[in-house]
Amino acid sequence: MIQKGDNMIRLRWSFIYAVIIIFTDFSIASTDGVIDKKVTNLFEINWESMRYNKTVTQYNPEVSSNQQPSRADENLTLRCQVEIKDPNLVLGISRKGFLAGLTDSNRRNIEINQEEPESRTPSMPAMRNMPRNMPMPRPMDMWYEGLRYHKRFTQPPKVPRWRALIRKFLRIPQPPFKPELIDELQPPSVQFELDLGLLESSGGEIRSLKGYYYALVAESVEHVEVPFEPNDQWVRLTDDVAIQVREAKCTISGTRTRYNYEIEENRTARRGISRLSVGDYLPEKMVMGRQFVKQDGKPHDRSMGPGFISAHVGGSGSGTHSSSGGPIEKIRFVIAVNPNHYKIPFELKNIPLPDPESKEGKK
Repeated sequence: MIQKGDNMIRLRWSFIYAVIIIFTDFSIASTDGVIDKKVTNLFEINWESMRYNKTVTQYNPEVSSNQQPSRADENLTLRCQVEIKDPNLVLGISRKGFLAGLTDSNRRNIEINQEEPESRTPSMPAMRNMPRNMPMPRPMDMWYEGLRYHKRFTQPPKVPRWRALIRKFLRIPQPPFKPELIDELQPPSVQFELDLGLLESSGGEIRSLKGYYYALVAESVEHVEVPFEPNDQWVRLTDDVAIQVREAKCTISGTRTRYNYEIEENRTARRGISRLSVGDYLPEKMVMGRQFVKQDGKPHDRSMGPGFISAHVGGSGSGTHSSSGGPIEKIRFVIAVNPNHYKIPFELKNIPLPDPESKEGKK
């Protein structure tokens, strides 16, 4: 009887594990990347550079453990810039690109040798010890990177030459222009590692390159704003994240404003912060970062974190900004609603290949 009972228990657990694996496979397959035309239209890609590198290393046999006297390393890398037409819903982009098709200058198809994104189905022992919603390890180049902004001053509008001549002839003074400091989105980049055989077989040009990369895009974005002042109350941002503002202070000195803060963060569903990768589990709502909003309603800095996601919104720190716009008035937490992994397909044409024997490249 005991043996029969043990067999029944094993059978039940086998059935449970089988169901978990089936649903895990389904979940991973569905989150590896959805193709949506509306989302694809948010992006425009263009090639920035095609680089051929060759590094020759000479080893000292008396010191180095390497038995080879020398070694040559070569690689061919295509770097592309991605223009984001509407950054409001785009949370991040993975820097690694994947090839889907290549044709040479004679329109002949070129065989592609590359590793596809790895399947992330966990093994049975790993599943038993896996915390809920724990992301599986991914290569670094599959991490998502958040959008980055940099500050720049606006330039005076360009005036047509004929209009400038008329103003000069009629002695009409130019209208005054006051430059403003604005946040400008830096185009993210995507890289493709290409086969060195292209340098010999493609006729010096890639006629067509089809590929894809991954983007993390939300259905919508919500803001939770709290006053920039100490408060004993905990504020719920999502189901598993709450914050408490323990310290918040602004000091104005001349044309500069300095602020200090300390924010306590409490996460219930996941301990610690892990960088999001392609195919990771995504909750319905996810905290993407925080912004310190000035009195005029504009954020001090649009970049919400160190460039990766998901964001750590707790901690302490300080910052400075010009007194224009007033002191920091509130803290804005940015919440992504229904984020999803999207595969962004594209095609580039007429990409010239570098000549390894070029004298210009050796200068």
